[in-house]
Amino acid sequence: MGKVYVVVGAGFRGFCDTLQLIGEPGAKIHMVDREPFFGGISCSGKVKDFWVDKGVHMFDGIPRELADNVTEVMGGQVRTIDFVSMSAFNGHLTDGFSLPDLSSLPEDTKSRITAELKLLAADAGKGSPEPRHLRGLLQARYGATAGGIFAGIFQSIYDIDASLVQPDALSKTSLGRLKHLDDPLMLALKASDPFLDAVLAARRQALGKVDELVSIYPDTGQAMRGWCLRARKWLEDRGVAMCLGQGIESIESTGGKLRLKTGAHTIDADRIIWTNDDTQALAGLLGFDFDTHDWISGTPMLFAMLITKADHIKDFTYLQNFNSGGKTYRTACAGIYSGQIDADGNSFVTCECPTPIDSERWNNHHEAHHAIWQECKALGIVSPGAELTGHAVMRLPSTFKLAKLGYDEKIREFQAELGRRMRGVIFRDVKPFFRRDIYLDSLKVRDLVNA
Repeated sequence: MGKVYVVVGAGFRGFCDTLQLIGEPGAKIHMVDREPFFGGISCSGKVKDFWVDKGVHMFDGIPRELADNVTEVMGGQVRTIDFVSMSAFNGHLTDGFSLPDLSSLPEDTKSRITAELKLLAADAGKGSPEPRHLRGLLQARYGATAGGIFAGIFQSIYDIDASLVQPDALSKTSLGRLKHLDDPLMLALKASDPFLDAVLAARRQALGKVDELVSIYPDTGQAMRGWCLRARKWLEDRGVAMCLGQGIESIESTGGKLRLKTGAHTIDADRIIWTNDDTQALAGLLGFDFDTHDWISGTPMLFAMLITKADHIKDFTYLQNFNSGGKTYRTACAGIYSGQIDADGNSFVTCECPTPIDSERWNNHHEAHHAIWQECKALGIVSPGAELTGHAVMRLPSTFKLAKLGYDEKIREFQAELGRRMRGVIFRDVKPFFRRDIYLDSLKVRDLVNA
């Protein structure tokens, strides 16, 4: 007889872990989530008669095997995204590049950056201590000048100093590589040294094909909700029991099993896989106090959805704005790539806008759309003559979650206490951020449950 698993959390991580577990012969899987819908933050909501993702949640740059699964789940109803990115820095726009492009800086500054990079390359592999925080890592990768610029960009977006977060926070940012020269010069510099090849960037069109990753999106007119609805049914058709809209009341060990109770179900499981970062909730269920909230920095955002005529929206995927003082960070032509144009020819863009809690703009968010719309025009996201025909602005107190200094130590403490309290409960640390990384991390879940 196969094992019984409970996957706590019906978001994308829960889906990926469940996808691996259903391949185990005879396995019975229950998915439990306190929300009444499948998909977590990926599940789009209805705003002004459009289905809107709260952020950019496409299947961007995923491995072919995951793309094949998504396509199967969708019954072939997916569209390939011809990824067209842009970025803004120092008042300049760069097409085909989504990271900060420092090539508009003065020549003496760029020369200093190049000189610092060459010194770093010469010292690479000589046993330098590992950076303790993100600011140190940025300087170790890019030198004092570019590292300082990137640290400033980081603070303006994430509302926290880079010296207060762990180095691995880099994986959740768009600061993972440096471009400070035109493409031919960047390619030559990259080719000159393995260290520089690893930390420098050029526009994708200059690099050519660099990997086998693909980008796709549901093609049902319901944004990511289309995938969420079909993924739930796809799992149910394969025997996964959905326990949605149910909070967990207790977890206890009995007769060699883990007994999990919700308001409607009692499940005796061999393993419980906890796929979210709520250590406080899990600890409370197991009878001890533990909370990592003070070691996590959430990024407060205003999220704006702006409606205008589709033919006034630039043909692009998304733009990341690194301009000093910018009101927007990531703006996506979400209505276009999700295939949503209404009978009047309207579609929409979405804007993620870093905004400190209790700031004037946060407290007056209903008026923020004016400035956001004007910045969209200034960045060329919509044409100068575009008219705003509808909008919605919501406050999101915590979006990108970054680990502060000391987080790893706290998680090790938590894991140790978890092991003492109840073996068989597997806490899945949520550091992987991009969909491809979450999927690749899920490939080890069968080893974890059988350990």
